[in-house]
Amino acid sequence: MKKIILPLALLTLTLASCKKDYSCSCIETGVDYYDMDFDGVDEAHPYSYTENFKVKEATKVQAQSACNEATITMQDGLDNYERKCDLSK
Repeated sequence: MKKIILPLALLTLTLASCKKDYSCSCIETGVDYYDMDFDGVDEAHPYSYTENFKVKEATKVQAQSACNEATITMQDGLDNYERKCDLSK
């Protein structure tokens, strides 16, 4: 009986302690092109901002995957942007 209880207790503790809340910090940078002066010429307008989101009750691998999914690079005509996300505790 003791041989069964000890491994079961260790397994329960291991599984229970793996789930945590994590934060993902993202920095988005990009350049939008638009005619702000209404002179018919599109000008470059660079921007940058930071965004954070939580990944609740996840393992570190799951949280890292969520952060990786949020990392993107896009281009639409001349406009382009990139969002890089890193996992933090």
